[in-house]
Amino acid sequence: MPSEPPAPAACELVRRFQEQELSENADYALLQHSRAHLHNKLMQKKFFLKQLRLLYAQLDKTHNYQELVDALVGHRALLREIFAMERGARRARRAHAPPMIAWHKYGVDVEQYLLAQDDAASRALVHQSGWVFHDV
Repeated sequence: MPSEPPAPAACELVRRFQEQELSENADYALLQHSRAHLHNKLMQKKFFLKQLRLLYAQLDKTHNYQELVDALVGHRALLREIFAMERGARRARRAHAPPMIAWHKYGVDVEQYLLAQDDAASRALVHQSGWVFHDV
């Protein structure tokens, strides 16, 4: 089965791309910027992991409470960064979670209403709304 020739518009785009200098191409510049950004991010993560390994090695060598505290105080900036990353991860998880509304605070209990109206129309309304009602 012979392959069809590419559409004339595609051929024209390829020809224009090949005639243009890479340094002038906006898409290539964007790719270069993304590459540099990701490379920097990778180097930061490698440095962070190296610092964590050094901290764990120092913590393993401690023999008493005072040595442990001294090791932790010596790496205060690293610990601050760890806790900041944890807070960011928790916030990201919360941002993507479905919203939970305490309807009883507003004098409205939607779940109880829908349970009381236990029919096909109520269930269809729940599914159409997109809201998660765990009891229905």
